[in-house]
Amino acid sequence: MPSLLLSITAHQTTSCNEAFSSLMKMRKNITQCKKLGTLGAELGWNYYNGTQNRNTIEIVFGARPGATTGWVAWGINPCPRPHMVGTRALIGFQQPNGSLVLKTYNITRETKIGCPLKPSEIDVKIDNQQIMYLQDTGFLIISATISLPPHEYNITRLNHVWQVGSMVKDMEPQMHSLTLHNVDSSETIDLISGKSRSGAGYRRQHVHGILNIVGWGTLLPIGMIIARYFKEFPVKYKGWFSLHVSCQISAYIIGTIGWVTGIWLGNASKDYVFRIHRIFGITVFTFTTLQVLALWLRPNVKDEYRKYWSIYHHFLGYGLIPVIIMNIFHGIDILRPAEKWKWAYVAILGVFGSSILVLEAFTWTKHILQSHRRS
Repeated sequence: MPSLLLSITAHQTTSCNEAFSSLMKMRKNITQCKKLGTLGAELGWNYYNGTQNRNTIEIVFGARPGATTGWVAWGINPCPRPHMVGTRALIGFQQPNGSLVLKTYNITRETKIGCPLKPSEIDVKIDNQQIMYLQDTGFLIISATISLPPHEYNITRLNHVWQVGSMVKDMEPQMHSLTLHNVDSSETIDLISGKSRSGAGYRRQHVHGILNIVGWGTLLPIGMIIARYFKEFPVKYKGWFSLHVSCQISAYIIGTIGWVTGIWLGNASKDYVFRIHRIFGITVFTFTTLQVLALWLRPNVKDEYRKYWSIYHHFLGYGLIPVIIMNIFHGIDILRPAEKWKWAYVAILGVFGSSILVLEAFTWTKHILQSHRRS
């Protein structure tokens, strides 16, 4: 399963939202439409068989700018893979006086390091370029007819990039945010079939998050609850140790796969570094490894150091839980998935918290009653 989830993924055309689809109907030449993977952007297009020297496509692109003073961009890249540098872009924005502007730009390495991005001619022919603003949705809509030289741009494997930003100064779009959604806004699309392929970065980020929530964030606390409440108080269960070990080993395996995926993502990315998330992740992996090694390295029950080792083992385990929870929420804030992700984990924590309160109350009640009986 992991190899399947972590592979480069193919996506079928996904229908656009109602407002954008209505706009497509007004432009009878646009025959295909899809929601893009990030930034809430949408793309409509049509492809015409061209001559040996040119292929023609009509595109309509829409997204919400990062602010009322912001900008939206869509472009194509003749490089072997879709990325920002080398993109020939159409960038649209609304000026303070309310007028709409649409210009062409070449995105270069200098742009990436922060040099001013000024309007410039691009090496593809652009006709019928237009920009409009949809009041109901807040979308800026870019449309154009583009003629592409087939030896540079393959219609069945066209690299395209989209982006939004929050500010424009003197016709110069300012740097966009560096969230995962912003830096992962590219893919390779087949304009004939509508299928698209993206580097698996964004999917791997989701897999990384899911594995860590299941492993470190769910199974590990369950294993600790079993050890705390089913060894003797409030319920004595003979199989508690096997169940505890099963949960901890499963948590460790799943969490480690998620951790390795995260390390790979961090090393593969040249666009962003999340140091705190990385440090917390390494800390969690290091100390959970120590906890798991206790299965083989713990002192014998009769050893005089067993008491001190037990204190260390318990407090290290309890101390890991808040670090894990903080890092999971930090990861959710980085990834910015749908709100249901955060609320789903809040619900899981709510179940744990409620269970612990009930079991703890039962434990102390039973312990006090037994103490009274002895006395």
